[in-house]
Amino acid sequence: MLRKLQYVCLIGSIGLIGADRIDLFAGRGPFTLTPFLVLAPLVLLICVLRISPGGMFRLTITPPIRRQEPFLIASGLFLAFSFASVPIGLDPERSLVAFVDLFLVAVLGYFISLQILKEPDQEKLIVASIAFGLVVYSIFCVAEFIAWSHGVVMTAQREGSWLESTFGPGTLGLWAPTLSGTNYDSNRSGFVLTMYLALLDRFAPKSRYAPLLRVAIPLLIGLSLSRSGTLCWLAYYLSSRSFWRRLASRRVLIRIAAILIVGSLVFAVYQEQISELAQAREIADAVSAKMSMDPGSSGESHILLIERGLKTWLTSTKTVITGIGYAAAPKVLEDFFGNDKRGNFHNLYVTTLAEMGLPAFLALLFLLIYPIFGRNGVVPCIAAIIVFNVSYQTETEPMLWLMLALLWSYDRRKSRRPQSVALVQQPAG
Repeated sequence: MLRKLQYVCLIGSIGLIGADRIDLFAGRGPFTLTPFLVLAPLVLLICVLRISPGGMFRLTITPPIRRQEPFLIASGLFLAFSFASVPIGLDPERSLVAFVDLFLVAVLGYFISLQILKEPDQEKLIVASIAFGLVVYSIFCVAEFIAWSHGVVMTAQREGSWLESTFGPGTLGLWAPTLSGTNYDSNRSGFVLTMYLALLDRFAPKSRYAPLLRVAIPLLIGLSLSRSGTLCWLAYYLSSRSFWRRLASRRVLIRIAAILIVGSLVFAVYQEQISELAQAREIADAVSAKMSMDPGSSGESHILLIERGLKTWLTSTKTVITGIGYAAAPKVLEDFFGNDKRGNFHNLYVTTLAEMGLPAFLALLFLLIYPIFGRNGVVPCIAAIIVFNVSYQTETEPMLWLMLALLWSYDRRKSRRPQSVALVQQPAG
């Protein structure tokens, strides 16, 4: 009974790992109580209850878990440097609360990775988790579209009734909603969905449901209208060997050529109508504002935030070493975000330098870069993580810590150094 309950909670914790639109406090608590923050501790509690008294302090170290040891050391250093910046930062009280959140999601993410590695039928677990997550995600997308069609949209303060704050979508200009499913932020949606794809390719590449899930994931990323999410997905695909092998096949090349030819013909024939429609719906203005680097655009804001972060880091020798304190960015970004306590530099690497200092930055680089050279099959997922965090920051995402822990458990790369050849003397005839 406990085993089945643990398995169900494990599926839920993976499938709803980024579902911050679901608040189990219903907006009445001091923070958003997401399903992951309930289900993952339940998995841990049931795991402890199922251990016999004799095996309480006995842990079976399998090869994948052993390969995670450098990850534990590096992530421990990153967390230690983050904590060290708290008491000497600009806002120790806020920094401490934010660090507790960081520590909690990092530990729970690692624990869930252990449960995945210990599961005898990993393919079944991952397919069930992703399918469940995508079904709930799609239901929320439908609800968000219905809300948008009735004039309900998400505000910066997420005000309004519970239904409005839960299902109100963001918008791209006036013409389309950004359907982000179970996540408030459409960028986070793109990241979580891409990591689902990485889990699928790693643990269930030959499942009969895999082709359907591989089609559903990019479609849902497209509905989010997220630049960062799309770049994350593109980075994953363009750095995978399977993509280039498929692209080199004659059948795929013919399909791509046919799509390009048909698309060009449609655009040439209906060019005037498409231009008029775009003008009438303000599509061109909305897209250009999102992608542009012009003054006042989203792109320019990211550049200015990165510049501010680097200047903040280089303020003094102290800030170079220890930063301004974890999650203390709102103190130096009031001219950007006002009183919004969620304000940040929108770049994981710059944020780490500015808030936690150079040692934490080096620990983060080791966590991200070393697996590329030390583990097999990690390049697509690491590329997606690195690219996404150029314009975002995911250190408080449980999905980030789950994926990093799993990536470090992959098989080690074999040494390419030439082996010495032993000379064997033949006996004289």
